[in-house]
Amino acid sequence: MTQKPITVDIGYEIANPTGVSISPDGSSVVFGISNPDVTSGNLNNSLWIKNLKSPDSAPRALTNGNSDANPKFSPNGSSIAFIRTDSTGINQIWLLQMSGGEAAMITSLKENVRDFSWKPDSLGFAAVSDVSPDYANGNEHDETDVVSITRIRYRHDELRWRGDSGTQIFDVDISTRESKQLTSDDGDQGIPSWSPDGSKLAFISDAMPDRDFHAENEVRVLELSSGKIASWSKGLADACSVTWLPDGDSLAVIGSEDFRLHSYYQGSIYILKPDSNPIRITDNNVAPIGGSHPAKTGSPLIIDPDGTILFAGQSGAESHIYRAKIGESGQKEIVNLGGQLTACEFGDTHNQFACIYSTPERSPEVFQGTLSDDSLHMVSDLNTEYFSNRLIGTTERFSINRSGLDIESVLLYPANFDPSKKYPLVVNIHGGPHGLFANSFDITRQLLSSNGYFVLAVNPRGTSTYGKEYMLPVLGDWGGEDYNDIMAALDHVCHEDYIDTERLAVTGYSYGGFMSSWVIGHTDRFKCAVIGAPVTNIASFYGTADIGVNFGERQMGGSRPDNKDEYDFRSPLNYAENVDTPALLMHGDADYRVPISQSEEYFVTLKRLGKIVEFVRFPGQNHGLMRNGDLKMRKEYLARMLSWIDTYTK
Repeated sequence: MTQKPITVDIGYEIANPTGVSISPDGSSVVFGISNPDVTSGNLNNSLWIKNLKSPDSAPRALTNGNSDANPKFSPNGSSIAFIRTDSTGINQIWLLQMSGGEAAMITSLKENVRDFSWKPDSLGFAAVSDVSPDYANGNEHDETDVVSITRIRYRHDELRWRGDSGTQIFDVDISTRESKQLTSDDGDQGIPSWSPDGSKLAFISDAMPDRDFHAENEVRVLELSSGKIASWSKGLADACSVTWLPDGDSLAVIGSEDFRLHSYYQGSIYILKPDSNPIRITDNNVAPIGGSHPAKTGSPLIIDPDGTILFAGQSGAESHIYRAKIGESGQKEIVNLGGQLTACEFGDTHNQFACIYSTPERSPEVFQGTLSDDSLHMVSDLNTEYFSNRLIGTTERFSINRSGLDIESVLLYPANFDPSKKYPLVVNIHGGPHGLFANSFDITRQLLSSNGYFVLAVNPRGTSTYGKEYMLPVLGDWGGEDYNDIMAALDHVCHEDYIDTERLAVTGYSYGGFMSSWVIGHTDRFKCAVIGAPVTNIASFYGTADIGVNFGERQMGGSRPDNKDEYDFRSPLNYAENVDTPALLMHGDADYRVPISQSEEYFVTLKRLGKIVEFVRFPGQNHGLMRNGDLKMRKEYLARMLSWIDTYTK
């Protein structure tokens, strides 16, 4: 069979899993599938189920909706709850009995349900939903009204307009379908977890005095009988996951003691008790996979009565399953996976797990694993037909040592590589700066490889999952040693005869866009640059981004008024006169995380200086354009990226 290159239509041609849950007895796994609709250009989300006791049986459709996501088995295994929109487009909790019948809508909340947690008795949920003060006062917001802003954090790139809204937690009863609001503090409450007897509810809250300026949060516990709420996380800067110990008196959380290290990127597991200091369990060599309050939920921890903790974690570019023990320090790898986990859930026997897993050569699929024999079996098989006749590049990982740190990189070879030929190379730079090039499938890199390019993806200092001492040096040093790490890795691969050093390009998105624009202001080494959603003026980013203050101050080492020279020095806009590299800027015009004005400023400045530059705007797209944006827009982004690089390197 003749193999074909991956094309920019890939978004229309492959499906992706969107969530996974394993039944308590380990007999079944339910998962979401996001299928592209070529006609409408939308993604249709449905739920599927696989009988794990019949390995040869095919998964079957469980729901026929087009917005079904986040499935979770009930603790007794008799039903599955999930998120689906109601007739007005609001996300609600729906329930499907395993014995049969149609799904029933359980909640009727005014705003989207963002997350939920089953009660231990399977009779209800803790649901997380936005609450607006206008609703509490009996008013509905009119979009034509004048809006007065009194706080900095009034927008969120994924949650969109917030105003004075906050996410609150509701007690949902399945039989009556009533929802009672449990929390009301001014802030976001989320990631709820019920105690084993259902008498207490733990959750994460950022309702802190300085929440406008800092991204810290705390773990709180609500006692249902009295309504009293207490903070249990004194000594931690933040947390991103909460799990009760079987005794119901203690919590295990993924958190961080250092306000500079968000636990979503580089956390550890801690044990919390009321009125006690946190006890750290895991060390700095593994980053447990948690959520991102209040927008995302993470993989749960599983804890045995003897204090054994099972969890999914990231070490460098690879994900594995680990075991830790309360009373001991550190963790032990028990399942070596090597690729990347984006979700993982364990069955009640603590021997089986279901996960979403990918490798550099294959897009994410649902897998079922067994701890006792270290096995992993594919459940979903969404894209075998697509990849069976596509040109896929092979991956090589290597490390170089710079200033005492081992800098790991991934080099993706061109598909159909011939060592007697010379090939162009694209340097791909990740976001963050605490992002990560994991050992996983990446559409951008495989598209370039399939079309004849080497792709170099470096994890420079500042990258998460390589430990605290690796992550911290980027703070206050954007474009400094991380830039030098990337250039040194490029020097390393350019010694090979099959790399054409006269045909180099650079691309990146978000912080990768910042770094791409920084690169072309500091070297003429590249024939062209494709710059996605970049930060180019950190001073104006500070005042316009949804995270400009809390993120900017942590990254720059202080506020803009107190540190103006540093904000200016680290801004690529101030090096525009040095640019001689043709630059393509691409940006969503509904981006709150890195506002489109960042590209506008850079484009106008480059254009006025007579540089070769083009600016592409993507209407209605936020910062997640290339993760979950409109399919047509994602295709356009890939097509324009490939065309621009082809023009200047081929």
